[in-house]
Amino acid sequence: MSVSKLMTRIVAPEEIILGEEEGANLAATLHDHTYGITSDPLTQFACVLSALIHDVDHAGVSNIQLVKERSSLAKTFKEQSMAEQNSVVKAWEKLMNPLFTDLRKCIYSDPTELDRFRQLVVNNVLATDLFDRELQSLRKKRWELAFEQRWSSGDSLNAVNRKATIVMEHLMQASDVAHTMQHWHIYQKWNERLFAEMYLAYKCGRFDSDPCEHWYQGELGFFDNYVIPLANKLKECGVFGVSSDEYLNYALENRREWANQGEDVIGRYVLKYCGDDGYKTDD
Repeated sequence: MSVSKLMTRIVAPEEIILGEEEGANLAATLHDHTYGITSDPLTQFACVLSALIHDVDHAGVSNIQLVKERSSLAKTFKEQSMAEQNSVVKAWEKLMNPLFTDLRKCIYSDPTELDRFRQLVVNNVLATDLFDRELQSLRKKRWELAFEQRWSSGDSLNAVNRKATIVMEHLMQASDVAHTMQHWHIYQKWNERLFAEMYLAYKCGRFDSDPCEHWYQGELGFFDNYVIPLANKLKECGVFGVSSDEYLNYALENRREWANQGEDVIGRYVLKYCGDDGYKTDD
């Protein structure tokens, strides 16, 4: 839902909104301003499909835990983004089923389009691996290379494609944690569900530490080190219009609300999910 929303919010630059360009010039400027995304249905569909499939067959534990357990996924995918790669494989196998021959004909028309479609899906899904330091470092370097100066008509095709790729990656990442950039009650709803999942993993011996003990500070750190910088990048890439402000404002507000109310919220989580096993506060 978040990907679909952001895709519809991709906007033209100010001169188009003001109506200073018409016809072919308007279409060309819109294409350029959004790095080709608005004029490429294949790319748009790949983003939506990637969001739909990105957690297929998720085990409810982190990639780090899958490595510790020496799971079959860790071996198959050589300890690299195991959950994400597994989701792509599972979903791709389903898409390639003979039942979906007509659907595939609607998505791509030749092997070249098929290759591009698969590349888009794979890259988008892997973008949701938030904790692979090597991937994060590569994305940071790509961002710095792509957006250290504003786009101009003299940019090469590779430069434009790089910017489009980065925009899609950040679109996926923002949508993966979209609850942090929506209204407080939406944030609480999904934060609680994540807490419940992590606590179950802990009780089953598949998570090292009791989330009751670090959830409050952990969320503050997540806002400061990931969510708010990500929301700022949505704004900096310049294609999402007012939605970028909306996401950033909600992220900042939820951070403030969590700082004020988070400890009380966790107390309710403990009563609901942990029972007598939950941690005890000083009072």
